[in-house]
Amino acid sequence: MALTSEDEARGMKAYEQARAFERLRSWRLPLTFAVFALVPALSGIWMWVIGHTVLAGFNFAAAIFLAWMGRFQWKQLRARHARNLRLLAEMEAEYGDQLPWIQVEKHFAELEKLKSSCGGR
Repeated sequence: MALTSEDEARGMKAYEQARAFERLRSWRLPLTFAVFALVPALSGIWMWVIGHTVLAGFNFAAAIFLAWMGRFQWKQLRARHARNLRLLAEMEAEYGDQLPWIQVEKHFAELEKLKSSCGGR
């Protein structure tokens, strides 16, 4: 079956999103979500120390809300990543080497093989 431009665009978007999530999920995304929740928590502690208990309570509530939203966003990103991987596997099974990202990955694999056979120079 021939690869249509709509299928190719959908696959490229899924491929780019899947690879981006794989690069970011190691430490950058969790750190980002933690920092956004940590800033109001630290502000709340500072407000508590100087005696502004109401503002401290608002900051603590904001920190809890941001932590919950970060967890929710993380779960959404993981679900989207799983959907993208399923789509990519289906497209690879259907189209095989016609997919541009498969061609590029095979090209890079051949370059790595050539590089290692030449002594890694």
